[in-house]
Amino acid sequence: MSTNKLYHVTLSEPAFRTRHVMGSSYDWLITVDERSNLILVNPATRAQIAMPPPETMNNVIKDYTEEGVLDGYDVLYMDLFSRDFNIEMEPYHLTLEEARFFFYVRVVLSCDPSQGNCTVLRVQLPNNQLSYTRVGDSKWTWIGGKGNCWEYQDILHNKNDGLFYGVRGRGEVDSINLNGPSAEVKVILKPIISYQAHSRYIVQAPWSMGRFFPDMET
Repeated sequence: MSTNKLYHVTLSEPAFRTRHVMGSSYDWLITVDERSNLILVNPATRAQIAMPPPETMNNVIKDYTEEGVLDGYDVLYMDLFSRDFNIEMEPYHLTLEEARFFFYVRVVLSCDPSQGNCTVLRVQLPNNQLSYTRVGDSKWTWIGGKGNCWEYQDILHNKNDGLFYGVRGRGEVDSINLNGPSAEVKVILKPIISYQAHSRYIVQAPWSMGRFFPDMET
């Protein structure tokens, strides 16, 4: 890239130009196709890794037209504390375009996906909840825990301690340990304001590993 040359890369289906790019990590692009499937792409090697589709979440149902064409997704309303579904309420319908941004507000990788032990953590709507999967898994898994586990504005992975970290709208920072059989969420920084802010970011300073600044607003 330092030679300022323009490189053209041909990728297999689905067509790359139809995808939404969520970000990049470890030289891999994090993309979402027209069916809201998350696909990790390495432009240099042309490798692609498909993550579990949205309907593997137990409150997501695929919606089809009368002709049998995928038309979007129906999302069942769920109690945030008990994780029980309210089947009496009409599901929230998402078009395919809406679903891209509903299921993937933020996406973070733990390492190079080609290593095989990569964990993918995402922030998703409604309520900016967390769910995760691993390369090779067949489904997404909700992250629960004691207290509320939602309203996350940003997330990152710290390769030094192997933990994920998430910041919420009031500045609270949680550590998220996904190295065991189930997720462990701990509060490491308490809220610094009494109201919810919708543009908070979490960063790691290069001179102080593990030091986080949850109060950066735009």
